[in-house]
Amino acid sequence: MRKKPATWVTTAAVMACASAVFAHHSLRMIEISTPVWVKGTVVSYTPGEPHALLELEEAPDGGPVRTWTIEGPFPGRLDRIHTLNGIGAGRAFLKAGDGIEVCGFRPKQQYSLERAYPKMKPSPERFIHGQVIVMPDAKMYSWGPYGKMDNCVRPGDQIPTWLEFLNRDTLGRDLWCNGQKDVQIPSVAPKEFVEEVNRRIDNPCR
Repeated sequence: MRKKPATWVTTAAVMACASAVFAHHSLRMIEISTPVWVKGTVVSYTPGEPHALLELEEAPDGGPVRTWTIEGPFPGRLDRIHTLNGIGAGRAFLKAGDGIEVCGFRPKQQYSLERAYPKMKPSPERFIHGQVIVMPDAKMYSWGPYGKMDNCVRPGDQIPTWLEFLNRDTLGRDLWCNGQKDVQIPSVAPKEFVEEVNRRIDNPCR
């Protein structure tokens, strides 16, 4: 069931003031080897401190509607996303009713979401930090900074789609390259796919 706007504003305020246990995290707090893709409809989107928050309704085939809470970028990064994409002040990156897909990563169990967001008590099974968004126009955009972007590559993805994204989105390109620098970070992406992207990208990873 959808929250009324006033309820979501209250929830967002609570989340913004929540403990820094999860709000100020790092890669050590994220299950970066297990990407989660969610496809659904935006119910609410709230930019703000400490991170943007997105409520998304997913309607699996033959199953009940499920609501996901998806954390996004902190304010400074969101400002850069707006600048890169020509989104001026007063215009939202997302709006209610948008049909999107999100790739993200769950927090590890030792970082209690109930402790971080005691008033909201989000479901750990349906809470992710989103790193890649596929917008209604089918274009990919980078969003939050935590994760390993090449792990968002799916079977059936096309190399030209990823090249268009990474050549256009400098934040996304940096996340793609940075995620490959640490060989200790688990990778589940097809090796041949990643190598081909690295060969053909306009600004190669160093």
